[in-house]
Amino acid sequence: MDQLKKVAISLEEVQIEKLDEIVSQSQGYSRSALVREAVDYYLGYLAQQENVNYLSPLINQSIKLTLARFEDNLSEMLFKLAVEITKSNILTAYNSELNDEALDYLNRVSKRIVAENNGAIDLEKSQDYLYENDLFGDE
Repeated sequence: MDQLKKVAISLEEVQIEKLDEIVSQSQGYSRSALVREAVDYYLGYLAQQENVNYLSPLINQSIKLTLARFEDNLSEMLFKLAVEITKSNILTAYNSELNDEALDYLNRVSKRIVAENNGAIDLEKSQDYLYENDLFGDE
């Protein structure tokens, strides 16, 4: 055990009463042992506060960096997807020989379907919508 050094401390009467109450309920504690443990606990608490003040900005910076990387990756994927969709749309329009009026109508219907599904792509709902509204003119 470390060598102990006596020091004088001043406590309020209420603090001494609470200290004695805890000592009486705990086996093996003396006032000195309880005060030493309380001091160790509080010193640990203060050290933790310093660590939190040090770590908090590092964690914040790490999260920002991770989100920035995610945003860059997502933007790149969306760009590539937009290129592929555009290629598909150009080929479809060319092969279908759609005129400007038909393309405009297709654009309006597509926007309505996406808006009604809150941007979620659901092919079954889109197909149902097209047939319910006879957009192909089959009926």
